[in-house]
This record gives sequence, C-alpha cells and structure tokens, in this order.
Amino acid sequence: MSKADAVDATTGPGTFDQRAAKALTESMTVLDERLEQDLRDEEFLVVTPTGTYTVDAIAETCDCPDALHRGARCKHQRRVDYARGAVPIPGWVDRSAIDEQLGQHLAASPRIATADGRTEVLEA
Repeated sequence: MSKADAVDATTGPGTFDQRAAKALTESMTVLDERLEQDLRDEEFLVVTPTGTYTVDAIAETCDCPDALHRGARCKHQRRVDYARGAVPIPGWVDRSAIDEQLGQHLAASPRIATADGRTEVLEA
C-alpha cells in the first residue's frame, strides 16, 4: 500500500481528494524567501523528485503541468497550504502516512484539526 493509499480520501469532509492525499504523503520540500532569495513574499519553491515548481500563494498559481494545463488546484499548491498551516489537515488523516518533510523548512507550522473542531500544531 502506498502512503497516498493510507490517507483515506473517501471518508473525509469537504474537497479532500487524491491531489490532497498526494500533497500530504509524497516527498516534497517547500522553501520560502528565507531560504531561496529569489522568491517574493508568499511565493514558494516546491522541490520534488521529478521537478521544482514555483507556487504563488497570493495569485493561487503553480507552474507545474497539472496546474497549467488542467486549471486545477495542484498537489504543490495544496502542499504549500498544508505546510504553512493555511489549511488544516483533516483530523481523520493517518498521521503516520504524512511526509516527514511537511513544513520542515518554513517558519509557520502545519496544523491539524482536532475532535473538538479546533486546530493544533502538527507534531512531527
């Protein structure tokens, strides 16, 4: 079973789909302007085993083929949202399936939903 399969995308609320599962489970490193000097505020580099992509959180864009050709919110954009805590991770997600690098190089921390409806910082 792949890590993406370990995140049950069928029983959760909202728009959690396969791209969201991949955003949490696949190996990706998110870098911001503190580590990559060519980036502007709210612009991020997402480094993956197959390529490096630029995500602009304000313009809500990514230069990956999925975002460019399908017009969909891609896994790189979702990874940035989860990594910086802008979107909380659903509480029902299997924490052991989440990529260890999530939020590792950012000042902000990933957040996870709690049973009482609040969010808390995701402990690595």
